[in-house]
Amino acid sequence: MYKNLTSLIQKPLSFLFNRTIKSLVLPDQKTKRKSKKQSGLTALDELLFRYTKPNQQFLDAKYGFNAQFIVYENNANYCDLSKSYSGENNEKHQNNYKNIVLPLIMIYGCHLYINDDTKCFFGSSSLKKNQLDQRVVLLQYAANNPIEDRYKVSQLKNINGYAVSVFDGHGGWQLAELAMNILHEKIDQYVLRNQDKILNQDDLIQQSISQAYSDVEEEFYKVALQAYNMGFPSVARVGSCALTAIVVGNKVYSANLGDSKGIIVNVNNKTNEKAYKKINHTLNANSKKEQRRLKSIFSDDDIVVCKNGNKSCYVKGRLQPTRSLGDFRLKFQEFNNPKNISEDKGYLKSISNFKGPYISSTPDQNVFEIQKGDRYLVLGSDGLWDELTKSEISKIVQKNQNNKDEIIKQIFEESLSHAAKSNKMSDEDIRKIPLGKRRKLHDDITVILVDLQGQV
Repeated sequence: MYKNLTSLIQKPLSFLFNRTIKSLVLPDQKTKRKSKKQSGLTALDELLFRYTKPNQQFLDAKYGFNAQFIVYENNANYCDLSKSYSGENNEKHQNNYKNIVLPLIMIYGCHLYINDDTKCFFGSSSLKKNQLDQRVVLLQYAANNPIEDRYKVSQLKNINGYAVSVFDGHGGWQLAELAMNILHEKIDQYVLRNQDKILNQDDLIQQSISQAYSDVEEEFYKVALQAYNMGFPSVARVGSCALTAIVVGNKVYSANLGDSKGIIVNVNNKTNEKAYKKINHTLNANSKKEQRRLKSIFSDDDIVVCKNGNKSCYVKGRLQPTRSLGDFRLKFQEFNNPKNISEDKGYLKSISNFKGPYISSTPDQNVFEIQKGDRYLVLGSDGLWDELTKSEISKIVQKNQNNKDEIIKQIFEESLSHAAKSNKMSDEDIRKIPLGKRRKLHDDITVILVDLQGQV
């Protein structure tokens, strides 16, 4: 899908500068160009939209629509209601859903298709093993303007299972967008390529995931290096955390970069024992385990720098995630201001005696067997986990185990309520804070809820 984007890099220099390099301008050199369709649409937005065709629900979130609630439905009985519940059309339809108390524009019980048609599901049917249909509900709530979180939900073609991912961008949304559009497709492609060479299912899936993540990194590298060398240094700071879960039969395969988190919640556990299990470890510089790992590799280097009484730690004093896509300034000397260009032109001070890569794009992978009573898989960007603990979320899931809509609604409401209390505000007041300014109070929130019923 990104062949067209890569080909642009090979065009004549003038075209490259006008169409591609300008599109990669970030806050240090913002373009004034605006789309006729969307005010504030940058050249890079246009480029990515043209060549990756992002899902419509994402564009809604990115351009002023603050929250969305999607039910993934595929082969079922539908009832057409309208083209969209976003923007102007929302007001006349939202009264049909009195049970929704979320304060912002919502898409309730619906799945948005790329052709902008909205279809709503009113029936019910049993879940089929390894089939994604009717298993997933998700919610996304923007704090940044534009939002930097992305998500992906896919039925796999080359193995009997499905994949869900959360991408949490930082320094910009561009790399999260790229990952959203190509990662799952590449995983599926590698499964097909590898299946005759790797007979063990666990090894097959994990190897395919690793290769797909590597491809995403390489795709962005091609564009980023051209941009950096043409004098647009902000691209070196663009990165994304990523968490992928693939469900095949009674197994959950997880792959993680950074600080998004996922848990499997057991609804049969009514005791005081922990009712959830983590599917990944948090990979950032606040983790003591990660600090020890980095210091063992860079024993003679000031690799971890902590601030605020050691509460906030950073790799080389610059980045909290210890694994991520992108963030090339911490990986490659060519993004480390090798020509020592002045900081007033947007370049960061170079890291002296560079010994990178200091962070990795190789995902940490785990495999879990789904046990009796393991009912829901919950994935979220760190904006969710900043507000709620794993135990709090598992209690919400257990309480509403037969109502996916209610689970995700309560997760969102309690997340926002916690953010309000932390900032000494009322729930009502925090909802009124506009995009962008809201980021000072809480992060972008993305939640994916997967019903695992019938997988065992």
